[in-house]
Amino acid sequence: MPELPFEIWKDRINNEIKNLEHLKVIEKDSIVLHENNIELLINIKAIGFILGDSKDKINLIPQKSHRIFLKINRSFPYPGGIDFSWYSNIFHPNIHPVVLASSKEIGTGYICLNVLKQWSRLSDLETTVKALQKLVENPNPEDPLKYDICLEAAEFFKKNSMEDLKKQYKIKEIEEEQDKDEIIIIDD
Repeated sequence: MPELPFEIWKDRINNEIKNLEHLKVIEKDSIVLHENNIELLINIKAIGFILGDSKDKINLIPQKSHRIFLKINRSFPYPGGIDFSWYSNIFHPNIHPVVLASSKEIGTGYICLNVLKQWSRLSDLETTVKALQKLVENPNPEDPLKYDICLEAAEFFKKNSMEDLKKQYKIKEIEEEQDKDEIIIIDD
């Protein structure tokens, strides 16, 4: 895999993290630096749902905060240089989270999103995070991941629109939080 020279890679990562700073998505103290990669958790705000306990029907619980593990490798920004894993529970046709509260299975963390599938050296994290926020609020039941929970979510969202669910659960749009967490910048 191609790699940028280390100093250029480091500068690119610093710029990516700075660009995420205004989105307020990097979890405080989550950045872990390794020799050839960086790991961090991001927390996006978007209206989604998780499954509640119910044996008779689908019981949804609104969820407005979602955790995603991000690993940036030395081959970043080239394809294959970044890995996203959806950590928090979610009921969604295009996301198979690591945490599956309705099952004893371990999820994969896979996210079905064109921005991730078509990653190029011109892609950036800010645009990708915004696309992930949009994905949560705009499930695509016509292109689900091939896991039971995702297929179940696809059938549900074919019959129930997000707009109807927002009205049913009396959900208002998420307001921007004015949190001033500091971002750690990589430096020698």
